[in-house]
Amino acid sequence: MGLDARGIIAAVQIATYGPLLFLATFLAWWEPDRRMGWAFLGLMSVLRLIGGITHILSENDPTNVAERAIYIITEAAGQGPLLAATLGFLRTVAQYSLDRTFVFARGMPVFALSGITGVIIAIVGGARATSAKTWDQYNDNVTLRHVAMILFIILFSGMLCTVLFCWMNWRRILRYRRRLLIAISITVPFLLVRILYGALSVWGPATVTFVDGHQIPVHPSNSGLGKFTPASSRWAFTS
Repeated sequence: MGLDARGIIAAVQIATYGPLLFLATFLAWWEPDRRMGWAFLGLMSVLRLIGGITHILSENDPTNVAERAIYIITEAAGQGPLLAATLGFLRTVAQYSLDRTFVFARGMPVFALSGITGVIIAIVGGARATSAKTWDQYNDNVTLRHVAMILFIILFSGMLCTVLFCWMNWRRILRYRRRLLIAISITVPFLLVRILYGALSVWGPATVTFVDGHQIPVHPSNSGLGKFTPASSRWAFTS
């Protein structure tokens, strides 16, 4: 059985994040000043690898609810470590210059906490939704995924404000760390697209139905918000 568009993306994901996990682990040990950023990047790689593997397995066995649930959970939860990693690298930008300002001393822990909380809620909500036997139980746990997404949006907003704060204090940043700030700033539009795509996915239609108290996987419509869900065979914004 051949892979659909998302299955091909999952295969590329495995090929990409395997080496990235190794690199992030090595650099987290080798560069203690940037450990936070590399550690969260490593965590994101683990989630992406698990998601890619279970996605391919699920395409080969479409009736397996557990495999589908795992890749949907990792798809939702992976946004948290991605944004937290960006915050970690911003912390490196601010070292020995802005690290004692209110934004970094007080705001950074709050933003990081929202990301960690979002990951936990996304995993718990997804796992509990898998064991739901009625629509009411399922929808209650989908609400948890909505809460997690809101926390990720807060995290992205905090990250964006931190980037702007760094640019406003450009002259105070150590010269050799300014290049890292430029690199992070270039990624902001791509992170915004990822957050928008994640929000559309979370608020998309259900990917299961219930028959006699049992969950049955279904393919959502490839039109409207349905094509943004991880269970859809499409991934692009175009119709």
